[in-house]
Amino acid sequence: MESIVEINSKEYELARYPQTFDKSLRAWSNAELLVLDYIAEKDYKGIHLFNDRFGVWNCALSNKNVNTVWTYASQQKAIEQNLKLNKLSIKVNYKTPFDSLKELDLVIIKIPKSLELFELFLQQIHKSAKEDVEVVCGFMTKYFSASFLKIVEKYFENIEQSKAWKKARLLILKKPKKDIEYKELVNEIFWKENVLKQYYGVFSSKSIDIGTQFFLENLKVQSNELKVIDVASGNGVIAYEVVQQNPASEVTLVDDFNLAIESSRLNLKDRKAAFVCSDNLNDLENEAFDLVVSNPPFHFEHENNIEVALSLFRDVYSCLRDNGRFLLVANSHLNYKTHLSKIFKGVSILKQNKKFEIIECIKKR
Repeated sequence: MESIVEINSKEYELARYPQTFDKSLRAWSNAELLVLDYIAEKDYKGIHLFNDRFGVWNCALSNKNVNTVWTYASQQKAIEQNLKLNKLSIKVNYKTPFDSLKELDLVIIKIPKSLELFELFLQQIHKSAKEDVEVVCGFMTKYFSASFLKIVEKYFENIEQSKAWKKARLLILKKPKKDIEYKELVNEIFWKENVLKQYYGVFSSKSIDIGTQFFLENLKVQSNELKVIDVASGNGVIAYEVVQQNPASEVTLVDDFNLAIESSRLNLKDRKAAFVCSDNLNDLENEAFDLVVSNPPFHFEHENNIEVALSLFRDVYSCLRDNGRFLLVANSHLNYKTHLSKIFKGVSILKQNKKFEIIECIKKR
């Protein structure tokens, strides 16, 4: 697996977090390197970084005054890991997508897969942008969409595209538009007779995705299942349904994505609920939970990767009490039952259709 990259005549060692065994993956993209090359000769007082997923920009710009807008708990861990690998300070000025930023001179963004998240970033930037701000957006050409341009045109007058380099390109944005009416970047989603809310960028923005719908239609919470975890909770709809079926339940929602956690707070604000932004379950009490529910992710930006889900399955086993249940929905082709059978003794498929299966795992000693 490639782990050494040269930037401005200096070598950096960069590793993926979470760890992957896929040797084709690395902790940086040519789009991120192209951004660094473009800004190399520029002298700005402060730089704001968006979607620095594994920390290549934090490492290469460690001697600059940078602020990092984070969206994933695992992103923070990746940045810290790679700063340590390169013997750099791990003190990072973090901001969230909800924070007000100081006057912005230079902003760099790796355009995320979610165009809604891209717009959320741009609106946050626009609110604090100086008149002479420069926003440099990097992307791999195979992921280009005309929607990129439609989104940036809402916020900036001047938009330039760079030439391609190693299948990467830049969008360079200048001159923020004036008198923009900002909208709340929140989607409303209907479930049964209820309206749920979620921030732009959270999975399945227009409706409950079909896998989760299949799961919810077949979910039956038992009366003695009082302590429940919703893993990879998204907007919290599964936990919401658990509480609807058993109002005595106390639910803990865990998601790596901070906008997902903040969305679930909107939907369960009057319930017995705890919210944890984390990529694992290490901080939760072992052998304490009666039920774990999940629609686990297997997409990582533009990549398909089940390694994160498999790691979560081992965490779930540790958190469950004896005879506790783990219920999940998954695409049938992922063959999760085989992997789960290596961890749990009691694994069965409760329900399936042409695309999805609902798997039940019972923790037995």
